[in-house]
Amino acid sequence: MSARLKLEDVHCTVDGLVTVARVRLSHRGRSASGTASARTTEGIWRHVVAEAALSAVREIIDGNLDVTLDAVAEVGSGRHPIIVVTMAMGRGRNEVFLSGTASLQGDRVAAVAKAVLHGLNRWVEPFLAIAASSSSVGPRPSGPLPRIRSN
Repeated sequence: MSARLKLEDVHCTVDGLVTVARVRLSHRGRSASGTASARTTEGIWRHVVAEAALSAVREIIDGNLDVTLDAVAEVGSGRHPIIVVTMAMGRGRNEVFLSGTASLQGDRVAAVAKAVLHGLNRWVEPFLAIAASSSSVGPRPSGPLPRIRSN
């Protein structure tokens, strides 16, 4: 198994009517950034950060990820609230629903990106292995990617 994705940096700003997020990830010496934006509304920052995190994941694995963000919510849990992110991976009969969580105890913006990674890390490991081998060998081989199956 390959090492997991690491969250390097996350920023979210409100610029007038637009909320913009940027997430930078790394994996074994490679790094990638993802950005997302949306019209500013109450709580939209969570969705924008989650989309930016997904964009960075797609970038680091060379675009081979069919994941759709479903929902991002703040949930009360004991003394500290948590962020819960739900996503759908794949299509049709091969669709798998994923969820990830992160504590809101520290940086609220980073917690959203961490929840995305928590939900995706074990599912993207085959893609990370392909991306890591292709970046060290040269051009990426053509052909089908490994299929992710639900248990």
